[in-house]
Amino acid sequence: MYDPSLTPSEQEEIRNARIRRLRADRLATDRRRSFRRLQPLALLAWIGGAIGLTVLVLFLAVQALSPAMMAWVEERPTLIQNDFIVKFVNWYDPSAIADTPASDTYNRISVEIPPGATDTFIGQLLVGKGLIATELAFHHAVYEANREGNLQAGVYDLSPTMAPSFIIAALRQEAGPEESITILEGWRLEEMVAYLGTTDLTMNLDEFRSLVMTPPPDLLAEYPFLAELPAGRTLEGYLYPDTYRVFANASARDIVERLLSTFDQRFTQDMRDALTARNLTIDYAVRLASIVEREAVLDEERPLIAGVYTSRLQTSGWVLDADPTLQWGLATAQYGGLPVDQWGTVAWWQPLPAAGGDITLPEELAAYQTYLNGGLPPAPIAAPRLSSLQAAVAPDQSQGYFFFVAACPNGVRDGSHRFAVTLAEHEANVAQMTAECPS
Repeated sequence: MYDPSLTPSEQEEIRNARIRRLRADRLATDRRRSFRRLQPLALLAWIGGAIGLTVLVLFLAVQALSPAMMAWVEERPTLIQNDFIVKFVNWYDPSAIADTPASDTYNRISVEIPPGATDTFIGQLLVGKGLIATELAFHHAVYEANREGNLQAGVYDLSPTMAPSFIIAALRQEAGPEESITILEGWRLEEMVAYLGTTDLTMNLDEFRSLVMTPPPDLLAEYPFLAELPAGRTLEGYLYPDTYRVFANASARDIVERLLSTFDQRFTQDMRDALTARNLTIDYAVRLASIVEREAVLDEERPLIAGVYTSRLQTSGWVLDADPTLQWGLATAQYGGLPVDQWGTVAWWQPLPAAGGDITLPEELAAYQTYLNGGLPPAPIAAPRLSSLQAAVAPDQSQGYFFFVAACPNGVRDGSHRFAVTLAEHEANVAQMTAECPS
């Protein structure tokens, strides 16, 4: 308001003061408005900071407490059946429950699970034998397989190279993955058992050995061709050599039955009829074929070698003079008492240490001294292939051969033989072989 009593300068001062107040009021209003706009952002920032700090504190606390918690879980391995514990272990140390073998070194270990054994007992047993790295890994494998409290009693041959899930499958008596096994022609039973001990089959090796060395009556009764097997005989010669696809967790009896069934299939009805026509038995053919198997290399010579032995068997005063029967007898006398786990260390077919007629076998093995005793040995000495069995059933005697010796055409041992009718011819062949063959 204009006051006439004031000088112009005073009027100007009042006007300027009013302008300054208006400006101050506008500035204060703007500040209040800005503050009101920033309040939610500030609140959010404060909450975020609080949460971040809390998370950091919790993270540090978990990091500090995790080792103690892991140790607590390891002391109580059955807790791994809890999903929260599984997630914790997977976060902190996933290797503790990984489905990985305890070792990369193969070692066949027999384990007996008694009836009524608890999972805790079994876990401690397997860890104690070094088959599974930790009880935690065992219980996790059991949990993953949904087999808590249902593992089967029995005797198993396991290896630390097997993953925990594989071992649990074996203890559940599941079939497991397929494995390929190869039984070689000419192997004796001990060689078969030793080989099977190197495979991933979980059957108990001692059980397999018992079945083939002392077959029970109910097993023999399953196969009519074994009806003529003399009492006390092993299954030597009747476990057919071949390559098989079998389940890893197959039982020892499953494997034995598979080999016997294959023999039954390969030894055809025509072959059986041919033996019957000659008034001979399957066991006769198997015993002769096992010797042919160890002597012959070339399939085309198997009937000729069988023919030589058949002619000697049919001629009075002759003996077989078969080196393989002596090799079998000597190895049996020297190594027959070794435990099963040492059979794989033996060279079962070593060269004869002396001339055949100069070798003496123990009394219980004397019948295998075919340089001094007539007839076939009392049992087969190895597993013959089909062509050796066929040769024994239908030997080739057309040339009248009574002798044979290994040949070395052009100084090369190619598996062939020289055959002779007379002793003079044979001695000439031996002289030629001696001159040609490397020592």
